[in-house]
Amino acid sequence: MPIRAAICSGSSGSKSARTPPHNADPTHWLLSTTALALGLWLSERGGCAWGQCAAPDCNHYFIDTGRRTPQRYCAPRCATRVRVASHRAQRDR
Repeated sequence: MPIRAAICSGSSGSKSARTPPHNADPTHWLLSTTALALGLWLSERGGCAWGQCAAPDCNHYFIDTGRRTPQRYCAPRCATRVRVASHRAQRDR
């Protein structure tokens, strides 16, 4: 029988979790608990919380940490590299 984890909404709009039993197979328990935690986290954020780096030569993905402005780059290193390239391109015109 597969292990199931569930997210339930209460009458007040709050979310609660039903976790799998602790005597379950450790691999299935870990996978279902991780999926449950990810589901709760995404439901609290209310939208997409990840993205692909906007740097042209970077294929990394990131998790947006919820700052005021949407995150565009996976790391400050990529953001700096794009800004420097833009500055140099404008300067050389």
